[in-house]
Amino acid sequence: METSRRELMVAGTLLGALGVTAAKGAPVAPPEGIIEVLHVYPDAEGVSHARRVRVFGNKAIPVQSVSAGSIGVGVSHWGSAPNKRFSINTIGELDVELGDGTRHRVGKGDLVFIEDIVGTGHRSHFLTPVANLFLIVPDDFDLLQWAAAEET
Repeated sequence: METSRRELMVAGTLLGALGVTAAKGAPVAPPEGIIEVLHVYPDAEGVSHARRVRVFGNKAIPVQSVSAGSIGVGVSHWGSAPNKRFSINTIGELDVELGDGTRHRVGKGDLVFIEDIVGTGHRSHFLTPVANLFLIVPDDFDLLQWAAAEET
């Protein structure tokens, strides 16, 4: 079976994103088989909320495309994501403000699933310059079903 360059890049990025950093900066492996994803989603009224979702085992992600972006310090406008996507923060730190009034810190290596594609959305407070990789998934992708599914 041949692996495409895109699949290798996505796999390498995800492996890097799953590492956790200790207080002194040394890499510390997460508990075996556990990935934690910050899930940003809208309620029935279009208000954004977030929850932490644990994923056990190895799971394939049905990535449609990969894009990269960077932005300097500042605050974004309120808005929703153009499509469902995983975001991997590769550089920098930001706070994401949600419609429910909560804020969530996103640092280097954090994995976020952005699903608030309707409603008021969210806005980002970029505390430092930030670079992200975005893994765009199909419209019918269900994070909770994916997280609970058997390993692939």
